[in-house]
Amino acid sequence: ISGREKGYVYFQEFIPNNTFDIRVVVIGARAFAFKRLVREGDFRASGSGKMVFDNKHIDSRCVKIAFDVNKTIKAQSISYDFVFDKANNPLIIEFSYGFAFGSDSCPGYWDSNLNWHSGKFNPQHWMVEDILKSSA
Repeated sequence: ISGREKGYVYFQEFIPNNTFDIRVVVIGARAFAFKRLVREGDFRASGSGKMVFDNKHIDSRCVKIAFDVNKTIKAQSISYDFVFDKANNPLIIEFSYGFAFGSDSCPGYWDSNLNWHSGKFNPQHWMVEDILKSSA
């Protein structure tokens, strides 16, 4: 619970013609991702409930950028949302430490070397595992 914020304004460039965004969640040295489709008559993908989990629909550049940024900011777990500019370059439009997982339908995950690991996983377990390793 945070107090009221005031005294500043935040502007973000609108990137048109995106019919989806890519959500990449990085937890330690692992990441999973899914495509979120926009709602009919809207430009936002967040909250649409329309998701594609097949990793063939994920641009690997988004996963690499997410790992690179995460290495720099040293977050334990964070989500990154990407859209694409006119030249098809991925752009981070948002990142957050508080996010819904959405991992139950993901067919696998990437390690930090961008190797794909097929199969079910538990991202909450990764968080606990990483904390226990760091405190040992």
